[in-house]
Amino acid sequence: MSNEKDSTYSQGYHPAITANHRQRRVEVEGAFVLPHLHPTDKILDVGCGPGTITIGFAKRVPEGSVTGVDLSQAVLDQALAFNTEAESPATNVTFEIGNVLDGLKYADDTFDIVFCSQTLLHIPEPVKALKEMRRVCKPGGFIAARESDFPFRWYPYLPGLQIADKYIYEQVMGATSLPHPQSPPLQPNARCGSLVHVWAREAGFDPAKMKKGVGADVRASEEERKFWAGMWLGRLDQGGMKDTWRKLGATEEEFEILRKDIQAWEANVDGWHAILQAEVICWK
Repeated sequence: MSNEKDSTYSQGYHPAITANHRQRRVEVEGAFVLPHLHPTDKILDVGCGPGTITIGFAKRVPEGSVTGVDLSQAVLDQALAFNTEAESPATNVTFEIGNVLDGLKYADDTFDIVFCSQTLLHIPEPVKALKEMRRVCKPGGFIAARESDFPFRWYPYLPGLQIADKYIYEQVMGATSLPHPQSPPLQPNARCGSLVHVWAREAGFDPAKMKKGVGADVRASEEERKFWAGMWLGRLDQGGMKDTWRKLGATEEEFEILRKDIQAWEANVDGWHAILQAEVICWK
């Protein structure tokens, strides 16, 4: 599994899909890591996607370097373009094809920090991935992970949004029903955020050397609702999501309800959406 054709990542890399990923910034997704950075750090970003967090890290370690790895050349091209088109491009960042489950090409103890965000939830063997991340991390360094804990939280929770959650869950998580937040985790990674520190312990990290925290991504303002609704409609119309969900059993009637209720949620002054994000730092 060294390229996107062989990937288990089910969402794809169309710009309509990665539009949300391009909104991610180190000041939010990497905020829990920033206090621990040094100017000379050498950082690896696993599953870097379109590179916005990766480039943000690069600007925080001016005497160091950052490498972003991902399965897809298409998304790495987006990352390169994002950096090239920036007002002040980072000169200490590189992007390379890599698959953490196949074994990264880097020697043992190469990086001061190994980071991932919304990556382990898409990996069928997260403990194996964390072991490989640990291998390339220097003694005294750390790995840092920020991972979602499903299900989504919506208000109002309209029927179309319930349909969306159902098929997101089936597509991304391989599960066939939404759990209660306190129910046992469904496999493969339905409760990734709740389990990431457990997986890290199983990968060889000492629980006494972990820092565990939590954050949240919230869309509630008029501008945020407009972006989030547009992103989901773009995924439906352009990103291939409709074809994927049809294979899971979605009907045209469900798509009509989904479209109507996404627009209704966007227009609702009380509209609110949140994703719980677990954050863990594990020192080696």
